[in-house]
Amino acid sequence: MPKRRETEATRRRRAQLAKYRQGPNGKWESNAKKAVAIRVKRQSLRIGPLLASCKAKKVALEARNFQAALRLVKDLRDCSDEACLQSLIGEISSLSVTAPLLRRTLIPKVLREVSARFPNVREQVTPIIAKWRAVYAQEEQRVADRQHQAPRRRPTSSSGSSSSSSSSSTPEVVRMPQKPGPSRRALKQRRITFFLR
Repeated sequence: MPKRRETEATRRRRAQLAKYRQGPNGKWESNAKKAVAIRVKRQSLRIGPLLASCKAKKVALEARNFQAALRLVKDLRDCSDEACLQSLIGEISSLSVTAPLLRRTLIPKVLREVSARFPNVREQVTPIIAKWRAVYAQEEQRVADRQHQAPRRRPTSSSGSSSSSSSSSTPEVVRMPQKPGPSRRALKQRRITFFLR
C-alpha cells in the first residue's frame, strides 16, 4: 500500500501538537502543570487584539495629523496678511507632531518663513518652533539609542581556512591615521536642525 503523502499543513499541525504536549518549557510535563499554563494563556488572549487596536488607532491618528499638517502648510503659504496668520496660530500650536511629520511636511520652515514677514506674530511662533525642535531631538535620540542597544552582527568569513592560508602570502594593509573632522554628534545635530531653521 503506498504511503500517504504528507502536506506542509499536516507537518505544521503535527509540530504544533507536539509543542502543545511538551508544555511551556519544552519538557514532557504533568497535566497539572499543563493546565496552569493553559489557564494563564487563556487569560492573556485579549492582550494581542488590544495591542493591535491601539496600534491601529495610533496609525490613524498620525495619518489625520499628517493631513492636517499638509493643509496648514498650504494655508500658511497662502497667507497674505497678519490676520490670516493669527487665525492659524491656535490650530498650529495644538497640532500633535512627530519627527517624521516634521521631516516630511517641513512645516517649521514654512512657518518661520511666513512669520518673518509679520514681526508682531513672531513672538507667538518662536515657542512653537522651539517645542517642535525639542520633540524632534527627543525622538531622534530615542531612535539612536535603540539602534545603539541593538546587538551588532559580526561579519562571518565564508572563506574559512582558505583565507588563513592566503593571508600569509599577501601583505597586511596598514591604515594611516586620518585627520580629525567634525564629530558624529555635531553632524547629527546639524542634520536635525536643518529644516527647523
